[in-house]
Amino acid sequence: MEEVDKQLALRIITLFSGAVKGMALYPESHPAIRQPLLELDRLFGSALVRGADIAWGIIDGTMFFGKHLFITPTTAIADLTSRLTEKEIDRIVMSGGLTFDELQEFVRLLSGKSAGFDELRARVRQKEIRHILVERRKDAPLPKKPDDSGDEDSDGHALVAYGQALGAIRGICRDIEHGRIPSSAGVIGAVDRLVGITLREPSTLLGLSMIKDYDNYTFNHCVNVGVLAISLGAALGLDAENIKEVGIAGQLHDIGKTLIPKELLNKPGKLSSAEFHEMKRHPELGARIIQEMGGLNPRIAQAVLGHHLHYNRNGYPEWARSLDYDRMIDIIAIADTYDASTTLRAYQRSLTPRAALAVMQKLAGTILSDDLVVRFTELMGKYPVGTLVRLDNNEVALVHRPNPLDEEAPVVRIVLERDGSRLQPLREKRLVEPDGSSYARIVAEVDPLLKNIDVGSLIN
Repeated sequence: MEEVDKQLALRIITLFSGAVKGMALYPESHPAIRQPLLELDRLFGSALVRGADIAWGIIDGTMFFGKHLFITPTTAIADLTSRLTEKEIDRIVMSGGLTFDELQEFVRLLSGKSAGFDELRARVRQKEIRHILVERRKDAPLPKKPDDSGDEDSDGHALVAYGQALGAIRGICRDIEHGRIPSSAGVIGAVDRLVGITLREPSTLLGLSMIKDYDNYTFNHCVNVGVLAISLGAALGLDAENIKEVGIAGQLHDIGKTLIPKELLNKPGKLSSAEFHEMKRHPELGARIIQEMGGLNPRIAQAVLGHHLHYNRNGYPEWARSLDYDRMIDIIAIADTYDASTTLRAYQRSLTPRAALAVMQKLAGTILSDDLVVRFTELMGKYPVGTLVRLDNNEVALVHRPNPLDEEAPVVRIVLERDGSRLQPLREKRLVEPDGSSYARIVAEVDPLLKNIDVGSLIN
């Protein structure tokens, strides 16, 4: 069977989410309900005619559709994920023969607020919806995670762990915004999984740091800094507990921004002196939140307090410059600078990974620790994961994994064919095979903006 591609999967989930939400607001004959249902009926009909069922739902808090994971959810996906979680639904299976009436009735049932899983499943049977099956984890085993090869260090596991980390940060921010003291359990569990993956396969997480969500910058930036800090900590030879603590500090380093006015965080131009003074409060606010959370080593709050102090300790907050700090704050500063530099913002064009490393090398010894910049550059390699490159056969490829034996020949995913046509799905290639045979060599770096390529969307 030909798989539903990711764009179509996203379209189906978005329509489904809108129909469920709209069903509670409008009569069924209203265009806001009728049109999405008609298009869903057409899309499901087209997909199911290929002869296999369509399975979709939630794995570890992350929406999946077939083989696709949506680890940076849109508002529509987040709304539908919450709805399915509320009703304890882990998986929905659509089968051939699905009718418009069944689809409409199922959307109506999902839009109801009172029905739990058992009641919902009973109503599905009562309404004779024969071509839609709902399952929850304790009733039936979920399928393998999308793209899961069965190995614990697979890309699929890494993506799911990244999604869990995003969920943990969102939950903490939500609690703070509602005046609640957040729990540390979610972020501890998420970082535990990320550290485990890194210790088994050190390069697995590096590509995840190129996942960007410009509408939810703070969430993604926090997780990316945690991922990079974990990778650098492992490269430095830290033990598992210290890697875990540096990862938690990385993920929580900007949590104080939750208490900074959003109009200030999202301001496109340069901040005024007063606005910058307000922004500079976020390390202190973050440290205070972490102290209240409990269950975290005090050095994590200390690292969050000092992550803008700079290597020469001339940064902010000024009053905290003379306090005792360990190397964790300099590790966080490296990860923070790299992710911020490679992210497109309203006031900043993003740098390519190689350009970001070049900027960091200029900051070494003052803003950033010089020896950590050297080690981080070695970790990322000549062509860091997430770099878009042109090969000598004129294909354009994304660097997917470093090659520790030959930094000139990383593992890549071909994005554009020789004639410039877009590949879907991407084709993974070793530039040099273990037997020494060569597929191609890198001749140049390519600016993804010039090719209109979103590197982050290719990682997952």
